[in-house]
Amino acid sequence: MKIITNTYKVLAIGTLTAILVSCNSDKKESASSNKEAKVTESSASTEVELHAVAECPTGEGCFICDSSKREAGRLWCKEHDRYEDRCFICHPDIKEPKRIYCSEHGVYEDECYLCHPELKGKKAGSKSSSNSAPASILMCKEHGVPERECAVCQPQLAVGLKPGESLKIRVASAEAMERVGVQVSKPEHTTARDAVSAYATVDYNQNKVAKITPLVEGIIREIKVVPGQKVAAGDILGTIHSSDFAEMKSRFLAASAARKLADLQVARERKLAAKSISAASELEIAEAAAEVAKVDLAAARQRLLNLSLSENEIDVLASDGRPTSLLTIRAPFAGTIVDRDASVGERIESGEPILVLADLSTMWLELSIPVRDAAGLSPGMEVSAIFSDLPDTVISGELVWIASAIDEKTRRIRARALIIAPPAALRKGLYGEARVQLGEARSSLAVPTTAIQTIDGVPFVFVRKESALYAATRVELTQANGSSNISAVRSGLAPDDLIVSQGSYILRSEFLKSLLGAGCVDD
Repeated sequence: MKIITNTYKVLAIGTLTAILVSCNSDKKESASSNKEAKVTESSASTEVELHAVAECPTGEGCFICDSSKREAGRLWCKEHDRYEDRCFICHPDIKEPKRIYCSEHGVYEDECYLCHPELKGKKAGSKSSSNSAPASILMCKEHGVPERECAVCQPQLAVGLKPGESLKIRVASAEAMERVGVQVSKPEHTTARDAVSAYATVDYNQNKVAKITPLVEGIIREIKVVPGQKVAAGDILGTIHSSDFAEMKSRFLAASAARKLADLQVARERKLAAKSISAASELEIAEAAAEVAKVDLAAARQRLLNLSLSENEIDVLASDGRPTSLLTIRAPFAGTIVDRDASVGERIESGEPILVLADLSTMWLELSIPVRDAAGLSPGMEVSAIFSDLPDTVISGELVWIASAIDEKTRRIRARALIIAPPAALRKGLYGEARVQLGEARSSLAVPTTAIQTIDGVPFVFVRKESALYAATRVELTQANGSSNISAVRSGLAPDDLIVSQGSYILRSEFLKSLLGAGCVDD
């Protein structure tokens, strides 16, 4: 068939002039004469390289070489390199009976310029039909379905299907399908709503996470908590021996003593000034010194507060007067210890975290959403998520943030949902699928998730039309009850359709074989 294919590449175009005018006629006519000399009584030996002889040696001049120049929506016979409605090999019944046919070159006689050189360079007459499809429906005789609906012969058409449209696949027999586990059932009715799908990852609520970090260097003397332990605000988490802390205490005590002395000096100068014994300037100097002492004491006190000492502890220190070196580490709020990165006796630097405390009463659901789906999102929308590691569990939350920029690594939009009172089984790092609900719940058709097959990123459901005939039907999905076992179909199916609920992957394999080149064969 390759021979006739090459012939058609020259002659099957309705008006040959449109292609020939762009060719170098001098070179090609010389080549054509050489090639035509090789023509024998067999059309096979005649037509081997006619396309290369007559017109497109560079492969750039016509729709046969360049698929982008073919008519949109017009089927192409890949076996014989021509329009399906001009393939007389696959469809001999479409030949015009009153029109003389050139069997040697595979075209109509009034188009064959090899037999009739006078046609070369002339526009096609009214009899030419190369640029118009016949009115009758072309049938795929091998698979017994219309050519335009044959999934095996025309798999490329699947990409352009709209919901409800389909391509047909004919199998050997219904019994063969049953033996390999193909089962059919009708879709069920359910309640669903439109939703946007997203990847989801669980994280702590970073607004309620604290890295317990001493602000002085020292040696860990004791750690009283372990990961997973719950603590209340103010609970002691551990102690650190720190000479820097002891020095801060000493400075506080010194500043406290200096403040008391300055206050006494002010009181003394006021008495002397009242009796006109000392000059007014002496009182002013004493008052200024008292202000300086007050500021120094406040600064020393604040340093201790920064180390998580309470006001009561500082007051006890001021009255006790003993500058110990043990720093007590306390919980800043109620939560759960989720990490520990230090041991007793270990020396730590200032600012080095030793514990991580998290309030697990809320958690975050980090979402990754396709850019095309993010336009209709807004904070406050309901979010539900499922995780393969938590079967039969649906996590609900509320959308609280949507990024204003595309993530440079994933080229998707980041968003975040807040989960209130998450179950104990929910762990940071869990990965799953989430849906952002866009509207009110409405009635829909539901099918098992096993019935959904994806072809080129598009969802399809296989519907049995006859005992051995199935339709790969394009569908549009929504959500159904948050279950990972059920998929809701917004459009594309009818309630009485017999869908392939089990074994749909077998029919998908039949479809994919055609994409790999196992399509029509010539008898």
